[in-house]
Amino acid sequence: MKVVIIDDEKAIHLIMKHLLAKIAEVEIVGSFQETTTAFTFLMNNQADLVFMDIGMPRESGLDFAKRLRVNGWQMKLVFVTSHKEYALPAFDVYAYDYIVKPLSQERLRETVQRALSERAPEIDLEKTSPPLVDPLTKRETDIVLAIAEGLSNKEIADRFGLTEGTVKGHVNRSYGKLGITRRVQAVVRLRELKILP
Repeated sequence: MKVVIIDDEKAIHLIMKHLLAKIAEVEIVGSFQETTTAFTFLMNNQADLVFMDIGMPRESGLDFAKRLRVNGWQMKLVFVTSHKEYALPAFDVYAYDYIVKPLSQERLRETVQRALSERAPEIDLEKTSPPLVDPLTKRETDIVLAIAEGLSNKEIADRFGLTEGTVKGHVNRSYGKLGITRRVQAVVRLRELKILP
């Protein structure tokens, strides 16, 4: 299971890495103290479980979670925080779990084991994704490349002078042609097709 940690406190990174290292199925693939680089990483890499703090400078964990969800990311988000009062807003952004500090080995293990038991089998895109039968139009290509940059539908609409409804239509058609269902899959598929390096 690929795990990412996002917390502005270095000490929490050390504690979490120490505790997660004791769980054999976990591979920590990213560790970030702010959300900007974490967003770029998640746009281009797979993660099954993201542990993140709520109280961070510039962008809170809740705002970051909203941004991920708006961009179509469905990975499991676990808030690790000292604030009990944000539990309800956390579940508004489909948090998988909410862990109140101090951290314990048992609590982390429970969350990871539950996530492992629910994980869908991995699909080898190279074996299941043939070349496109119906090629993308120029506009669809532009929009899918904008998705790969991490832009929301509104930002794409603004860039190309379109309505959000028109963008959504292009996105849905593009997903059908690409054989994908989520934004994060777009980058992988575009690389397979040599549209992205």
